[in-house]
This record gives sequence, structure tokens and C-alpha cells, in this order.
Amino acid sequence: MQDMKYLKILITPLLLVLLGFNHPFYVSVTEIEYSSKTKEVGISVKVFPDDLEEDLRKFNGKKYDVVQGDKKIIGPLLDTYIKQHMRILLNGNLKSYQWMGYEIDKESIWIYFSIINQPGVRSIEVQSDLMYAYKQEQTNIIHIKLDDKRESFRLMAPEKTAMLKK
Repeated sequence: MQDMKYLKILITPLLLVLLGFNHPFYVSVTEIEYSSKTKEVGISVKVFPDDLEEDLRKFNGKKYDVVQGDKKIIGPLLDTYIKQHMRILLNGNLKSYQWMGYEIDKESIWIYFSIINQPGVRSIEVQSDLMYAYKQEQTNIIHIKLDDKRESFRLMAPEKTAMLKK
């Protein structure tokens, strides 16, 4: 009888996968890092291309290939999209951030921004609803580093805010 119990435990997950009951995981990762030495904020956003392409289609009604598409078209689109879905506040003040570019990294895309000449940052707040329009199951992982202090946050729709203070 004990052997049957273990057999059920081993077979059940396999059956669920074979029958299509596996649930994909929808996630983005945002890393914000401030250094008082350089007075600069680095911003990196990691997303999966297929999810991003679907959300961009919902964003403006057109279909894009972010991996093999024309970077002169995709770059400005990603810049606009991210800036409409992510706000950065330093010491409680909304800051604009500059586009640096993007790169394909195996099965994901890294998108880069920066904020320069920011002395005396004591708090960083990130407001993000990236990919929420695409999937309600979206999870946004936010890593914030403020000099030597670091904290990670998991935002699940409709949660939008992560904040780190010195």
C-alpha cells in the first residue's frame, strides 16, 4: 500500500504536464542601482521576448519581433513603453531616465536606462506595472541597491510600488 502512495506522488506531476495543466510563469526583473560615488542610477529591465511582443501588440496594436526586428524601430518603442509603465522617484521626486539601449541575452531581453548627476539620494521608489496588461499573473521582481543597502521586492498585479530608504 505504501508503494502505491509513492507511485501516485511520482506520477501525478507527470500526468499534469502531459495533460496540459502546467501553468507558465510570467515574470520581469528590474534592477535599480545607485552609487553616491558616481552620483548615477543604473536601471536594467529583463523580460521574455514573447511576452514583451504580446504586450507591445496590446500597447499600440502592431506586431513586433523584438529579437530580429529593426533596432531603429524597436529601441524607441521599448523606450516609450517602459517609460509609460515604470516611474522612478529619488528622494520622493519623479525623475526622467535616459535610454541606453537593449540587448538579447539567450531567451531574454535586457533593456537599459540611466539617471546621471544625482547627488544625495536617500530613497529610491519604483512604480511599475510592466506587463500587467498582458497577463494578470504577471510578477515583477524589483531589486534596489542604494550604495551598500540592497532589498528585493516581488510585485504581483495590481501591486506597483517598491521603495528602499537609507
